Amino acid sequence: MDVGSSAAAELWQAASEGRFRLSPEAARECAAHFEWFAGTVAERQREVRDLERLTGFGGFDSAQQLQQGFQRKANQAVDALKATEEAAWRMKAAVLRAAGLLEEVDAANAGALRAIEGAQS
Repeated sequence: MDVGSSAAAELWQAASEGRFRLSPEAARECAAHFEWFAGTVAERQREVRDLERLTGFGGFDSAQQLQQGFQRKANQAVDALKATEEAAWRMKAAVLRAAGLLEEVDAANAGALRAIEGAQS
């Protein structure tokens, strides 16, 4: 599932090659939006993680199967949200790269790594 990672990679490539440029002010403005989005997605992950530990379905086999199905869906949702968060951080890095703000790029890439690892961002 591509949740923006290919777009982030393309934007990074364009910024690296100089085909995409921004002023530092514009880059920081865009970057702030991507960071906000990454934080929002991280919050949704915490909410969905609660669904990974569902209880109260009863002891019937069909109830257990239903519970396991919901838990699998929650796991899939968390994976998709982690990938989305990573893509947001990568987009932030790309727009900062387009302005030559390399120290800030490093911090954004660190955020992407935290998202991959599942750490709070």
